[in-house]
Amino acid sequence: MTDVRADNEGYRRFREAMQAGILTPGMVVTQNELCELIGLSLSPLRETLVLLEEFGLVEIKPRTGIRIVYPEVAFIRENYQFRIMIEVFALRSFGDSVTEDWIDNMIASHEECRTTLVDSSLFEDAQLKFARLDRRMHLEIVEALGNRAILDTHRRLQDNISMAQQVHRRPNFRGALLQTIDEHMKILEALKRRDVDQAIAALEAHFRGATHRTFAV
Repeated sequence: MTDVRADNEGYRRFREAMQAGILTPGMVVTQNELCELIGLSLSPLRETLVLLEEFGLVEIKPRTGIRIVYPEVAFIRENYQFRIMIEVFALRSFGDSVTEDWIDNMIASHEECRTTLVDSSLFEDAQLKFARLDRRMHLEIVEALGNRAILDTHRRLQDNISMAQQVHRRPNFRGALLQTIDEHMKILEALKRRDVDQAIAALEAHFRGATHRTFAV
């Protein structure tokens, strides 16, 4: 599978437009409309569409236009399955090299997020802070492999899952975040004991829970 090249401006702009709500899942646009929405000329857009179609982010429909992917059950399952494969493989390497300082910092950061998430007045800020911590924790585990192609693919999977979570977000979102923290803590506690097998089991359990919370699959 082709990795997401850091120099692909069209892909970056497409992702930014999705995050900002300029493009929305299920939306159908023409090439000219998409050019205008993401600020790209037609020639580089056509190159970008090849990449986006390969990654399953758009469907090119003759005489209709370009349909932005809507994260259905299969999309969610496939992205989680691929991400689990990468992270389980990475955690075996990471578990042998992770430092006490990293573990202690992660545990303290999660406890701080837990405290602020239960405070209604701080929820919005706490939600964003934890989203960054969640992404960083998983990303740094994969970085241990030292493989840019795998890391780029992992970033794309994170983006896909984040999009799906936004679309299928349920009313008790605070509870889902607190549950995620509990699952992360089990991974971190196993790493602190240097029990890599248990950390992997906790990671797999975390992803099963995350998949269920994203959508009933």
